[in-house]
Order: sequence, then C-alpha cells, then structure tokens
Amino acid sequence: MHPRSVSVPVRIAPADEYFGKLKLSILGIRNIITDVGANIDVDQSRAVSLMSKADLAEDAMLDWQKKYPQDTWLPKTVFSLERMYAKIDSDDGRARSLRVMRWLVHDFPTTWYGRTGKREMAQHHVGHPLMPENVVGVPSGASVPATAANPSAPQPTTTTIPQ
Repeated sequence: MHPRSVSVPVRIAPADEYFGKLKLSILGIRNIITDVGANIDVDQSRAVSLMSKADLAEDAMLDWQKKYPQDTWLPKTVFSLERMYAKIDSDDGRARSLRVMRWLVHDFPTTWYGRTGKREMAQHHVGHPLMPENVVGVPSGASVPATAANPSAPQPTTTTIPQ
C-alpha cells in the first residue's frame, strides 16, 4: 500500500506572476508603494497626482489576494500601503489610510500587522489628522515647530554673524 499524497495549496505567489489591470509583479507593487511614499515625503503637494499609481498598486494587491489569500507577504504589503496613505495630509489620504487598515485588520487579524492595526485603530491613530501630541518625541503640551507637524512647511533659516 502506498501512502496517499496530500496536495498542499500554494501559499506564496510566484515572483513571476502578475496582478491587476497593470499586470504588476509583487516587486512592482512594493516598488510603487515605496516610490509614491518617497515622493510624498519630498513634496506633499504631489500626493493627488500620485494617487493613480497607488490605485493601480492597490488593484494589483486585491487581485493578488484573490489568487493567493494565504500569501504571507500580503499583510506586510497592505501595512506598507496604509503607511504610505497615512503620510498624505488630506481628508482623502486619511480616508484611504483608514480603509486599508480596516482591510488589514479584517483579512489578516492574526498577523503582527493585523494586531498592530487593530491596536492603532483602537487608539484612534488611524485616519486622523497629525496632531502635535502625535509627533514622536514631543512631550505633551510642548510646542511643535511647524516643520515637525507639517514637513512641507518652509524651513527656517539661520544666519551666522561672524565675530
């Protein structure tokens, strides 16, 4: 008698598979999230023009999840997308951040990313404007320079007077 062969479903999407309308690879999805986030860090005013790229990455992620719902790379990628949206200082950015965090918490609740999202949502740290008390390293009640709360604000200049 031969032992029965048990087929285990594939949990990880192959690197050479493509997803969504734009047919993005997993690496392509991650690159878009990183690129859009870096551009937002440099110039907040570009966020609106970059959302179409983010939408295509999100579309590809939904297709990826549909085909490989147990892929262990998905929660981290969804979390990265939420973090990218959270950088956008607008109602649309906050709404996107909250929507993606809900997706993460709902679909990946037992992962570190899902548990972190659930905790952050319970603490109301998702989908809200950045307030001075939420800036890391600033004690409650302390004043926050405009550049800390709003990185796109003009940078102060100093002049050194020779003695």
